Amino acid sequence: MLGGTGFLGSRIVSRLSSHGHEVTILTRRTDAAEYFRNRSIEIIVGDLMEPDAFIDNISSQDCVISVAMPLEFGRISKSKFAQIKQRTTKFVSTALTIGKKLDCPTILTLGTAYSTKQGQVADESWPLVRTGLTKAGEEADVLIARAKKEGQPLIIMLPGQIYGPGGQFLKMYEMMKNGRSGVFGRGDNHIPRVHVDDCAQAFVLAVEKQPVSESFIIADDTPCTTREFTEHMAECMGLPKPRTIPMFIARIVLGGFLLSIMQIDCVVTNEKAKRELDWELEYPSYKEGLKATIENLHEGTVLNQSGP
Repeated sequence: MLGGTGFLGSRIVSRLSSHGHEVTILTRRTDAAEYFRNRSIEIIVGDLMEPDAFIDNISSQDCVISVAMPLEFGRISKSKFAQIKQRTTKFVSTALTIGKKLDCPTILTLGTAYSTKQGQVADESWPLVRTGLTKAGEEADVLIARAKKEGQPLIIMLPGQIYGPGGQFLKMYEMMKNGRSGVFGRGDNHIPRVHVDDCAQAFVLAVEKQPVSESFIIADDTPCTTREFTEHMAECMGLPKPRTIPMFIARIVLGGFLLSIMQIDCVVTNEKAKRELDWELEYPSYKEGLKATIENLHEGTVLNQSGP
């Protein structure tokens, strides 16, 4: 498991372990390593950017799962974007190398980078549209296409924006609580979303069924706009509707790399994942998911980046 100590990864690890699977995590964080080692999960300490230092220590596995991704918050400069692109490419390259060495299926995590117009609904047959920050995955796409052509067994997971009690969503929660958030422009664009627990369950099913050569959109049943999601979040928190932030201010605050992906309009269907993975959502709508998430945060039930 690559990225197994993060927001999504830690939940996947916990679910796999509870299903009776033996799990091995690669991490460069010794504090997280100790946390999971105490829970009878095998740990390999290593950095995805330097696979030669640890790859010989990985024993036979039934599947390689990669949810590792370089995360950045705030405005992103051109130089920072170049670093993100380099790391994204290397993370995918390392995952493919490990999967090939172990001769087992590799589950890779991309995202719902589609662009739809009014009335359109994207499925897994649509081409990914790389814009703004998502362009960091362009070189990784080439590596994945090459691996597919060479016959390497891959499963591609395409989650929408993942939310829940922890991770990047926690920063959004704190900003809203402190009156420092809002909706950029009209906020009428759709962004696919999925609660982190539902997303983790989809990955567990992919591990257990191993549908190689397939891709799966992992999003909830209910398309919603940026404004609808943000306003419902404020309502769940007992706060007034967030203010509207003019787009010229948004560009100054966020920069082009982030703003462009926040403006994309994307409506997707999750029918394939439900049909072929037997995936059932605990939170089919952002309304149920946000309500449960805010309640958990108010109760202090948060999984941080180092696990539960």
